[in-house]
Amino acid sequence: MKEKAFSSLMQFVEWQKRNGFSSYDQYDFWSTGYGIWCKRLYYKNKYLGMPFVTPIFLADIILPGSRRFFAKKKRFPIADAHFILGYLNLYLYTSGERYLQEAKNIADALLESSLSGFSGHCWGYPFNWMTTRGLWKSGVPLITTTGYCFEAYMKLFELTKEERYLTIAHSIFNFSYKDLKDTPVDKDASSCSYSPIDNSQIINANAYRSYVLVKGSQLFTNKSALEKALSNIRFILSKQQSDGSWLYAVNDNRDHFIDNFHTCFVLKNLLKVNRLLNDDKIALVVKKGFDFYKKSLLSSDMSPVPFAKLSRINIVKKELYDYAEGISLCLEMQDVDADAQNIANMLVQDVVSKYQKKDGSYTTRVNIFNIRNNVPFLRWPQAQLFFALTKFILNNHN
Repeated sequence: MKEKAFSSLMQFVEWQKRNGFSSYDQYDFWSTGYGIWCKRLYYKNKYLGMPFVTPIFLADIILPGSRRFFAKKKRFPIADAHFILGYLNLYLYTSGERYLQEAKNIADALLESSLSGFSGHCWGYPFNWMTTRGLWKSGVPLITTTGYCFEAYMKLFELTKEERYLTIAHSIFNFSYKDLKDTPVDKDASSCSYSPIDNSQIINANAYRSYVLVKGSQLFTNKSALEKALSNIRFILSKQQSDGSWLYAVNDNRDHFIDNFHTCFVLKNLLKVNRLLNDDKIALVVKKGFDFYKKSLLSSDMSPVPFAKLSRINIVKKELYDYAEGISLCLEMQDVDADAQNIANMLVQDVVSKYQKKDGSYTTRVNIFNIRNNVPFLRWPQAQLFFALTKFILNNHN
């Protein structure tokens, strides 16, 4: 399987060289003026909004390529961070200096896209995003993007020992520590915000921030940051449901869904946190969460199930983002759960045999009508699949 995965990666790398680091995006239709308006209406009243959002759903199903008439290709910080991590894995796997240099080049470009006006380097989406909490404009930094950038620069520092990368990571840590809001939810637990402008209680945002703060508190000797992280971790643990799952968000009924890749986000960050903390409570929560993932978010053939609980209409049958995050999660879990490695193998087998296109890129998703969306979005999930497959071959490197 390792050889097939490596061959798939080399085909993807050739495609990526031709494509560059910009692409269309999953949210292109929704970030237009019309898309923002009708989504706002739908969030206020789904019955009034349904007739207006339906044309976008249909366009994405039938003519996903038509977004080129409404949107321009963009470069995405979260994709750049995954490419850095992926190329560093290829460097470790092959000892090819060109992969290390490529990671450095991407890191330079990523730094230039950092948002100003905050306590440290940070990144968000390069488009306006209508959420259940209102409109978030492109200049709003997000911990779910910034967390990957922290990992990318930390990995660069670990491999190169160049102090500039540690300095950047320290700056990212400062943003994560100082600029997100903390909402007390219990005497010893608090929820961090998704961005500096909201007061949401979104589980995966807390998981990303917890890892940055725990890692950073150890590197930069900051006990106060560790206390914030522990408070966010207690929030995550307290919100795990009896079956092992987490709702996407706990303070908004419109976000009471349970899906595949957000579950993976939470679990993989808790795993990374617990490698640093070695806490038995976290370990038990992770085991229970992974048991839920196996039972409710994988089908009988081990392919991902997009949702375990819905809060709105779903047209997705197979989501390749779920494959990417499932592979990454299972590789993190392999020393904890006996099934994890086999699941990772089967997910990789599916990706390289069923979902890689002739040009080297990967299918984005398959809808319930078995129509494939083959527009290669770098933010969702090309970069994540690239990283996951590089992690897979490195993990199986003898």
